Amino acid sequence: MNSKTISKRSAETLEAFEALILAEGFSRLNVSEIAARLKCSKRTLYELAPSKKALVLKALDNFFSRIRQEADHMTDNALDPERQVYEYLEVGARAAERLSQAVVADIHEWEPARTLWQGHISLRIDGMCRIIENGVKAGVFRDVLPAFVAEIVFASINRLREPDFSDSTGLTISEAFHDLYEMLLHSLLHHSTPALPASQHWRGLRDPRAGRQSATPRRP
Repeated sequence: MNSKTISKRSAETLEAFEALILAEGFSRLNVSEIAARLKCSKRTLYELAPSKKALVLKALDNFFSRIRQEADHMTDNALDPERQVYEYLEVGARAAERLSQAVVADIHEWEPARTLWQGHISLRIDGMCRIIENGVKAGVFRDVLPAFVAEIVFASINRLREPDFSDSTGLTISEAFHDLYEMLLHSLLHHSTPALPASQHWRGLRDPRAGRQSATPRRP
């Protein structure tokens, strides 16, 4: 069933279910508990999908698809490759703030969800690659290998989501995302000589015990 053709009530239920599993994961929930938490009948859930597993995949697919659609929209409206890179990745950063460690663990432990996640990441890498490639062709970015840069960026993002990352760096996931994006943008540009020594300019590499000046990124 396509989400565009379901009733308003069903769409609201699916949205609420998405919020529930993003916050708490899905492995420990059964259909009866889901219905109780969402204040709907089990019949309403089965109208959305034939099983709990199918419902989980539907909600995750909707979540991932919206990320890609929003990223495409933001980059289509950005005026230059530098802004496109920032906007494309910023969409993912905002979405990542909704992903609890519980749902990330559940996704990685269940093959269908893990496959869906990996397919989403592959599409995101492809999109990042195209943006960098266009930036290189336009002469805005240095002559880098777009596929390599895109793969490294998303490998780094995967590391940021691991539970021990925050403990070892002292950064929240949002702060770490923004610092990674800033480093990427400056590394891609032809003229990006920092005004401060590297140890001070790259905020993400500072001793986390020293505190942070601001969680707000310097937008290009």
